[in-house]
Order: sequence, then structure tokens, then C-alpha cells
Amino acid sequence: MSNILTFEVDEQFNGVRLDKWLATVMPDFSRSKIQQFIKNGFITKNDSPVESQRIDVATGEIYSVNVPEEKVETSLKPENIPLDILYEDDDIIVINKPAGMVVHQGAGVNSGTLVNALLYHCNGKLSSVGGDVGRQGIVHRLDKDTSGAMMACKTDKAYSVMQKQFANHSVKREYYALLWGMPNPISGRIEKNIARNPHSRQEMTVVYDGGKPAITNYETLEVFSGAKFKPLALVKCLLETGRTHQIRVHMSSIGTPILGDSVYGNPQRHITQVENEEVRSLLMGIKRQMLHSKNIEFNHPITGERMKFETKLPSDMQEIIDFFRGE
Repeated sequence: MSNILTFEVDEQFNGVRLDKWLATVMPDFSRSKIQQFIKNGFITKNDSPVESQRIDVATGEIYSVNVPEEKVETSLKPENIPLDILYEDDDIIVINKPAGMVVHQGAGVNSGTLVNALLYHCNGKLSSVGGDVGRQGIVHRLDKDTSGAMMACKTDKAYSVMQKQFANHSVKREYYALLWGMPNPISGRIEKNIARNPHSRQEMTVVYDGGKPAITNYETLEVFSGAKFKPLALVKCLLETGRTHQIRVHMSSIGTPILGDSVYGNPQRHITQVENEEVRSLLMGIKRQMLHSKNIEFNHPITGERMKFETKLPSDMQEIIDFFRGE
């Protein structure tokens, strides 16, 4: 058994080497894995096998990838974990992920994840086209302590189509964040490459040589200021790319880290600078980065219908906003 994925070369990739282009449009497969597909004759152009990864692709060319279906052995078990479901049909499911829930299994984590919950709710019907153990149906993800809207795929066809939409940036994702400080300018575009931090492999960092392009557009919606504490800002962020920790890294890079971000924001140092006791007490109660995926918008992978799903701010973020608004 196999899955046949078809891709058309966009103008922006004209002249790019075949294996490099495929690694971009098929992010769940490594470049070496794609080169193995080419070697085994699994990649075709006009129904003829491609014999070398060194050829350059051209705009409008269509390639098909015959991905062998692999039996994925995993200890991941369905778990009856409640889900806040925004939408569901035979092909996709959209949920409002709570803060604190890990999306898929990783080092030392194989229970209590979103995938565990989805396996139970969907009765095991989740796409496995990516071939990654414990990541069934997951075409994008949110950090453990980031809440909000995200989608998953039940069928391989839906997964393949959504993978293309994420690759060509036709999926719109809007986030709300509470920042320590007020951005300057109050609205803008952050375009800074991101890479693994060489000093801490679990963290990301802005780099000026290498890394992956990352673009975050932000707009300040509200500023909270008062005596004896630094202003806080509620911002809306619209992603053009989806790098790991992108918003957190970008906001920290302009001097306004996300409130409560223990990795990129050093919240304890900031809290000690607050002289207002009531504000200091409120901030000390923050247990995670104040970042929420407010909505997600995409074309349905089967019907093509443009769909948008919105969520309310979670109670911990709303409590802070209400406090400063005096409500």
C-alpha cells in the first residue's frame, strides 16, 4: 500500500534543486528520505521516474511522490480526554487546545497528549501519511503552554492537501499575546531568521546568518499603564511563516517578551521591578506564556470552502485584561 502525493512547482521555487524543493513542500520528510525515494523510483514527472535529485525544478512542473505506507508501531494509546471541538467532519477536526496540553508524544511524554485524545475521540481514524510515531493527524502544532485554535486531519488526502496549504502560506493564523512592555513601533513587521540556539538545543534564537526565514506581523490593540509598573500591551500577531517558538522569539527580540514566558522573557526579573503590590501579586500568579491562537483560517482540504474558526481568550489572559481595564 502507498500514498501518492502530487505537487506543482510554484514560481518562487523556479530553479531550485528537486530534493531541496520537495523537502520544503513535504516538511515531514527529511532531505535524505526524499533522496531515498528518488533512488527507489518513487518520484515521477509526467509518469516517468526521476533518476537524479540534482535536477532543478521549473515553474508549473508537476511531480508525484509515491510514499510507501509504513506500519507505525507506537505505544500511544487512545485516552478519554475531553476536547473543546470547534468543528468536525469526516476529514478534519478543529479544536481549541487548552494551555498545558502537549500536542504529540516526545521525549518522556507518551500520554495525556492531544493525539491521545484524538485517537479516542476519532476512534483511531487519524491520518498517518507523515509516518511519524505518535503524531497521527498532526499537520501543525502549538507549544504546550500556548492555547487556542488548531486543526488535525483524519484522512491522508486531507493531510496532503493541508500540508500544501501550510507550505504555500495560504493558512492564516492569528494570535493574541500579552507583552511585557509596549512595542516600538506599536504595529509592524518582524522579519528575522530563526534557528536552534547552539547553547541550548531546546530553544530557538534570532540569527543573522543562516537559519530559516520567519515573518511576524503585529498590531498593538491595547496598552495598560499605571503608576509604578512598566506598561503591558495586548497585541495581535499574524504569522506569514510557522517556525518553532516564532512569536515568542520575535517579540523577545524587539524588547517586549510575552508575559510569563520563562524561556524567552525572564518573568521573575521583571516582576521584581514592579513596585505596585497589587500588580506584582497578579503577575506572580501567571503560570505560562500569555499566548493564544485566536483563530485559524484555511480552505477545506476536500470541498475547497474557505473556513475560519475563532476562539475566546482563555480565562487566565482575560483575567489580566479585565484587571487592568478596571472591570
